[in-house]
Amino acid sequence: MNRSAFNVFRLVVGALFASAVIGHAGSPLFSRIVPGGGQRGTEMEITCEGSHLEDATGLIFYDRGIEVLSVSETTPNRFKAKIKISPDAEIGEHIARALTATGVGELRTFFVTPYRLVMQTEKPKDPAKAEPQAVELNSTIAGHLQGEEVDRYVVDAKKGQRISAEVVGVRLQPRDVFDSILTVTKADGTKVIECDDSSLLLQDPVLSFIAPEDGKYTFAIKDSTNAAPGLATYLIHIGTFPRPLAVYPVGGQKGEKLKVTFLGDAAGPFTQEIQLPDKATEKHPLFPEQNGAVAPSPNEIRVSDFPNVLEVEPNNDWKTATPSNLPLPLAFNGVISEKGDIDFFKFYAKKGEEYDFTVYARRLRSPLDSVLSIYDGKGNRLASNDDSGSQDSYLRFKVPADGDYELSVTDQLGHGGPTYTYRVEVAPAKPEVAFWVPTMIPNTQERMSVVVPKGNRYATLLKAKRENFAGDLAIMASQLPPGVTMTAGIMQAAVDTVPVIFDASDDAKVGGSTFVFGAKSTENKPVETSVAQAVDVVANGNQKPFYQVITDKLAIGVSQEAPFKLRMVEPKAPIAQSGSMTLKIIAERKPDFKGPIALSLLYAPPGIGSGGTSVIKEGETEGAVTLSATTAATIKKWQIAVVGSVDSGTGNVWVSTQLADLEIVPPFVEGKIARTFVDQGDKTTITVKLDQKTPFEGKAKIALMGLPNKVTAEEKEFTKDDTEVKFDVQADKTSPAGRHAGLFCQVTVMKEGEPILQSIAQGGVLRVDPATVAKADVKPEVKEEKK
Repeated sequence: MNRSAFNVFRLVVGALFASAVIGHAGSPLFSRIVPGGGQRGTEMEITCEGSHLEDATGLIFYDRGIEVLSVSETTPNRFKAKIKISPDAEIGEHIARALTATGVGELRTFFVTPYRLVMQTEKPKDPAKAEPQAVELNSTIAGHLQGEEVDRYVVDAKKGQRISAEVVGVRLQPRDVFDSILTVTKADGTKVIECDDSSLLLQDPVLSFIAPEDGKYTFAIKDSTNAAPGLATYLIHIGTFPRPLAVYPVGGQKGEKLKVTFLGDAAGPFTQEIQLPDKATEKHPLFPEQNGAVAPSPNEIRVSDFPNVLEVEPNNDWKTATPSNLPLPLAFNGVISEKGDIDFFKFYAKKGEEYDFTVYARRLRSPLDSVLSIYDGKGNRLASNDDSGSQDSYLRFKVPADGDYELSVTDQLGHGGPTYTYRVEVAPAKPEVAFWVPTMIPNTQERMSVVVPKGNRYATLLKAKRENFAGDLAIMASQLPPGVTMTAGIMQAAVDTVPVIFDASDDAKVGGSTFVFGAKSTENKPVETSVAQAVDVVANGNQKPFYQVITDKLAIGVSQEAPFKLRMVEPKAPIAQSGSMTLKIIAERKPDFKGPIALSLLYAPPGIGSGGTSVIKEGETEGAVTLSATTAATIKKWQIAVVGSVDSGTGNVWVSTQLADLEIVPPFVEGKIARTFVDQGDKTTITVKLDQKTPFEGKAKIALMGLPNKVTAEEKEFTKDDTEVKFDVQADKTSPAGRHAGLFCQVTVMKEGEPILQSIAQGGVLRVDPATVAKADVKPEVKEEKK
């Protein structure tokens, strides 16, 4: 279902079923967790806010390390959960969804801190009387503010001591953006440092400074526009921990020990040796640590399959390019360390080889807006790229001849600095496919998780981004809950979307977990698959979201039984190009459920359209979905499903039919309508020339359609051997005069006892002329004279 169709579907569902009374709640809306973080190695109570939460059973955390011990005080708008954060839980961001007996809520964030969690003290009613809250260094404070409020926290520091602070604001505020600004002042009010945005934490402030003197330092946090939305919640970490803004190099080879240098910290650069994982990964978190204190959020690096080349200055032109004695594939690493800086690297390549050149900078939170160029061994530029779907550059380059080549990296605006790190990976193109569930409604997370009612079916669309692979894919799913199975059609090479059906057995346990999609080539070709599910945690209208999370797994819940099931009567006959078809949908209702059910086609194969939302009327058990095929509909056998929804009054309840085959075939016949005319009140003959394309058995029916008002023609029949059909056309005296160009024919061919409808001969013309006042062969009327 495309986005606009789904929007209409959602509105229709809401309008039709707002008054439906169903003993089944819908999926919950999950707003946020308060407080938004906790210290690892502790147990704590959190409040989960939203709506339709009265049947809450817990939370689905995507990562290990956080366990839900109990749920209490459930209401429609909130519930409390007692959680246990393990001592080895990863520091930083964790993602979770609220789980109820009837659904799965939106994805929200929760942050694990290494430091003691301090709750904000109660504020006085008069803001002028508010004193800064005293906190110890190496604490995480959970607070909230609204409107023009300014929250202040004060710490004691010694001269020469490094003091760092981070805010988690935007990442905790899902609906209205809390764009905070953090200001540090000395006891006399002198400003020490201030931060609004940063490349490391985007719209959340981060800073570090060396205390210029012994004394008290006040940290003031407020909304940068002085208009914090609603009740904005936040976390602020304040301590002596290191807070570098960048790491170099920003990647390494899997399985190796890598020595990295952290950059941008107030105390200066420092090094750390780390063990990289044995598996390549897009983003690997590094937590800087010094003197027993660790940063509460990571710097991120790449882990790849190939070795590093580090820049050696000077390398500001092709003649002084940093050379490599290693063969490709390689990763070139450097820093655009000052304004106007440009870095060159030299490599050897053979004729005919083809490589992807990919820059990793902005996606690893570097401020660099890269420009990538490739040169021959004489300094002639062969290719260049600025942006490629993001501010990181990308090129595919086919080597024209054996020899040395150079690549260069610089900033698009000529900027530079000690944290402008980058990595250029040069590797052969490899077949990859990344899967995700698409956004059904803009700026929402509607149906981005799977909720399967017990003993029922649920359907979703699965999309794929292909890189260097164009074959058919057999879809799989792993780590599904007990009692849940998945079926999917083959994702054919020509498309990037496939419908997927989940079935839950009658005895499946109500609950939730995470799972992953995978796939394999139907021709056993090598292909690497993964899940890359982008979720807009903080949307921004039609613009780039304020905050987005990309996950490598998806959430699934088994819910209580739904009040109805759906089944499609699988069509025995195909749909022809330029034809139409009606799908019959059967509803099996619970005895106490009489309400209407909205129906819509989940997935339309190329060239197939549907009539939008249809309805199984109140108390009825049958409905229909109409399909139409264009002349360019792709001739193949596809699999389709129809989804149904009702609004329980506390959210939508979704179920699906089974997957069914839909075969698209070429037209049986084409035709052309011969132009003709008719007088008002008169008769004529319209001839349709037939061009037989696909033989069929028996007789086909053909009807002349699009005739003007009060012009009629009886339906005819023809066989596969006929070359024309003649229609006897009768015009009424009041039929509208003029040229009527909307004529066409509807052909009905029977197969397997089912009709196959096809439209042909579009654009036929019939001219209706005004009736003649008098005709030559008719004598004028003679009235009898009176005697």
